[in-house]
Amino acid sequence: MLTVIGYPDYSLTKIIVEKLQATEVGVYDKVFPDGEFYVRLLEPEKITSSVAVVVSTLYPEQEKRLLKTLLLVDAVKRSNPARTVALIPYLAYSRQDKVFLNGEPVSACLIVRMLRSAGVDVLLTVDVHSLRVLECFDGSSINVMVSDILVKHALKHSSNPVVIAPDKGALERASLAAKQNNLEYDYLIKQRDRVTGEVRYMPREINIEGRDVIIVDDIISTGGTIAESSKILLRNGARRIIVAATHGLLVGEAVKKLESAGVSKIILADTLGVKHDHHLIEYADISSKLIEELNKIVLSGK
Repeated sequence: MLTVIGYPDYSLTKIIVEKLQATEVGVYDKVFPDGEFYVRLLEPEKITSSVAVVVSTLYPEQEKRLLKTLLLVDAVKRSNPARTVALIPYLAYSRQDKVFLNGEPVSACLIVRMLRSAGVDVLLTVDVHSLRVLECFDGSSINVMVSDILVKHALKHSSNPVVIAPDKGALERASLAAKQNNLEYDYLIKQRDRVTGEVRYMPREINIEGRDVIIVDDIISTGGTIAESSKILLRNGARRIIVAATHGLLVGEAVKKLESAGVSKIILADTLGVKHDHHLIEYADISSKLIEELNKIVLSGK
């Protein structure tokens, strides 16, 4: 038996319930006058002995969503499920996955350890910034890559495309997307002119002259990296720039920055608790991959 539990303000909960034909357990929540959160499961008896899937995300209002997720997991665990699965497509704080400067915490590890401590047996997330984060989770963890789905969606808006990663760190995402869609791929490298000293970024091997470029990355926050990459690629002969990114935070003037840089379309996954309404932005449905992984979890018995 499978039960799904999630706050009603996150649309993915309903999608998972419908596609899995699972039992949904409602949640009542409120905020006390002093600002503290209260959570109660409406039919906790339905969770007992089931595989309980807590659906949540940690953006926007990261701290609020994290605390509400921890409270929900604790309530679920006290209802005695067979296993507790946390489906959290976007893990906040995942970029701080190591100590960069003395005196820093490793925020990413702290987040997943809190989830484990609250009662999560299996952590299912989407395109985590660094797999090092999941090494901190003392339980089963699954990272679902969706760049292939995003690029497939981007192909509706492109011809003679090539997939480009903005740096070597994003190459795995670009490689997966390109191979699944039978495309060429490359990544940008820094080149310095020995005479003038000018620094520029160029594809390592592939000629982009007259071709549409699909830039693949995991997170767009302020949009600075993607905007700069887009300008460089257009200056070097790219015909059109389409961005395919998993988590579209798009903070502040990010969309305006990307539009000014010449980006013609932005393809995102629905991993956040917010959707941006803009003519450049389209959302690709990644729920099929999440359903596939949840079915595997149920069948595996782990």
